[in-house]
Amino acid sequence: MISPADGTIIDIRDRKVCIFMFFQNVHVNRAPISGKIREITYKKGGYLPAFCKDSERNERNEFIIHSKYGDVSVTQIAGTIARRIVSYSRVNDSIEQGQRIGMIRFGSRVDVTIPHDFEITVRKGERVLAGKTVIATIKNDRDF
Repeated sequence: MISPADGTIIDIRDRKVCIFMFFQNVHVNRAPISGKIREITYKKGGYLPAFCKDSERNERNEFIIHSKYGDVSVTQIAGTIARRIVSYSRVNDSIEQGQRIGMIRFGSRVDVTIPHDFEITVRKGERVLAGKTVIATIKNDRDF
């Protein structure tokens, strides 16, 4: 599984990898895994700093990608200055790993929920590149 965003890992908890995008990062988000978009849920909210835990109340857009390994959630979270989340994808679109799925304007965050069959390979504080940095690998060679 690859990083959906350029930025820095600010937290890893409950199988969720949180990536903060600073102003200088590219804010286009990519699919961390190939699959079909099963659901997209947009939620209005505030604009607290995206690196804060209270940012759970911020504006967000959640993609559920159905992959051969199970469902993967990718959540775009608007930050203090970001006031617009743009989606390039729609429900039922088939997407390839690394494909552009949307963008967030300016400082913001992207969270990825990692399925249990994967081992998280990044650490808090690590810088990642969208579509390039491996954030999780399959734990075994079991055929799905």
